[in-house]
Amino acid sequence: MIQGLHIATQGMTTLMQKQDQIANNLANVNTTGFKQSGLFARAYQKYLDDDQQRVFANREVKADEAYIDYREGPSRKTGNTLDLAIRGSGFFTVMSPNGVRYTRNGNFSLNPDGFLINTDGAKVMGREGYIRIDKAKEPVTVTATGKVLQGDEEVGVLKISDFKKPYRLIREGGGAFRPRLPDNPPIESSGFQIKQGFLEGSNVNAIRNMARMITTYRNFEADQRALMAQNETLDKAVNQVGRVQ
Repeated sequence: MIQGLHIATQGMTTLMQKQDQIANNLANVNTTGFKQSGLFARAYQKYLDDDQQRVFANREVKADEAYIDYREGPSRKTGNTLDLAIRGSGFFTVMSPNGVRYTRNGNFSLNPDGFLINTDGAKVMGREGYIRIDKAKEPVTVTATGKVLQGDEEVGVLKISDFKKPYRLIREGGGAFRPRLPDNPPIESSGFQIKQGFLEGSNVNAIRNMARMITTYRNFEADQRALMAQNETLDKAVNQVGRVQ
């Protein structure tokens, strides 16, 4: 009975964490460049013959690792010349107050000094430094290879970075990522195209996540009922069966 309480409690805790991931996905269904996440749960049972005092120490149902789905989201046409979307593999490289970060959100604009920035004010990096645009000159054209042109003048080339797959990145706010480990350096992406006047949408499938949320909730309810049943059985064993007449 104690084992049943232990396992049911662990299952409910894991399902709550999974529900948090799903809720975050649904909250960002319209966020530009957002990548949905999920949760791996591990269930395993291992007995140690020489450890009779911790009979449930190695029986676990727990969250193993949160993962990020890096599949490309749908492109949405905006017509804004500074909106850019990456088709294929890679990330825009920006300089945030906390250092270099990587993002799929290409919703860019110009700061008062003419530097290309993202929605958080981080400067967009090119291969030769920050990209600066003269507002008094011709409109900006961005080629499929990332060249930023004003008329016939090249003002920079977007730095599109990539990493070895599977990606080992840590999600930060504003759709930014950073490498998980120091031995995971960025490399230059070779399999991409830039689409000017488009933004990459979230890759969240709202219907699928709603179905997962309902399933997770029902599984939580099942574990809750199992916990209550175990508790009632334990109560009877302690207070009725074990009572001295």
